[in-house]
Amino acid sequence: MTSTGRLRSFPFARYVFAVLLLLETYISLGSLSGLRAPPQGWWAMLMTAPVLQRGDIIVNVAGYVPMGFFGVLAFATARQPIWIAAIFAVTVCTAQSTVTEILESTMPAVSSNLADVFHNAVGALAGAVAAMIVATWMLSSRWLAGLRDRHLSPGWAGDFGLALLALWALAMLAPRTLLFGVGDGRFAFGVLARDGLQPHVFLGIEAVVCALAVLGFALVLRLTFTPGAWKLRALLLLALIVSLGLRTVGFALFWSPSNALLWTNAGALLGLSIGTLLALALISLAQRPAALIAACSLSLSVLIVNVAPPHPSLWTARPLHSQRIAPLAVASRTTAMLWPAAAIGFALIVAVSARSGRSARRGQR
Repeated sequence: MTSTGRLRSFPFARYVFAVLLLLETYISLGSLSGLRAPPQGWWAMLMTAPVLQRGDIIVNVAGYVPMGFFGVLAFATARQPIWIAAIFAVTVCTAQSTVTEILESTMPAVSSNLADVFHNAVGALAGAVAAMIVATWMLSSRWLAGLRDRHLSPGWAGDFGLALLALWALAMLAPRTLLFGVGDGRFAFGVLARDGLQPHVFLGIEAVVCALAVLGFALVLRLTFTPGAWKLRALLLLALIVSLGLRTVGFALFWSPSNALLWTNAGALLGLSIGTLLALALISLAQRPAALIAACSLSLSVLIVNVAPPHPSLWTARPLHSQRIAPLAVASRTTAMLWPAAAIGFALIVAVSARSGRSARRGQR
């Protein structure tokens, strides 16, 4: 990762960029039905007159800014000019946008035109320009390279874990989920809320789910960073504060500012308190036990959140504040649903690697 005290590339950005590409494709195509060949041909979107609305333009541009940004970081290396990485990133984003627009033209209820591709490309270019400035500084910074070597786990684990933490931030925006209720796939399968259950049932479920998820997240953070009890505890508390802030922003954004603190209830606060105390106590564990406990706690949290009845105050037909932010809702909810699977796989691989490393060292003796 470093050479003569400098960064050579940004592997963590490759993981994030790949996920963003998949999310953008899923948002565009995941809810489509009634596929048929385009009546005017596969390239009719090139000739379709665009219906330009300011809100749609803003969404199309803004949605591709992070893709352009992480795309440059994904392709950037110290051995080539940064503008080459920018060209690659914008080209990939534009190609992905073009393909999805063509596929969208197969749907009778979806309009597809070249203007959307142009707006997506503008967003990717804006993100790429911002990343060129950041990447140039990061690649030449001895201070940043030293910071990475001192505080991130060596090899792929530190980079993959950093990508997981970035995607956790996106998952915290997800509407209609319990606090830290990642892995909830019920909404995708049309599970309905049940009436007549006592409020304490939902509070107890949320407390358990939240506590287990906080513990699992904390131990993923432990696997991402180098050991150091007080450093890890400080990072955990900072991450939890940011997570709660994003949760509040998500509720205000998707519904209304008056609902910004709707996520707060006795169950959520109890689970947060218990999970935080457990996490602070266990975050300095050795790598292998930390990985195994992370995998177990996240697995149990996902099991409970999917088996338990949905919370009626969240699992409702309440419409989004604006349908223009529906893509962000889909992206955050999908990320929240899939995040534990990636984190559990990460933890298990680290656990196996740690055990293999110790066995190899014993054999050398």
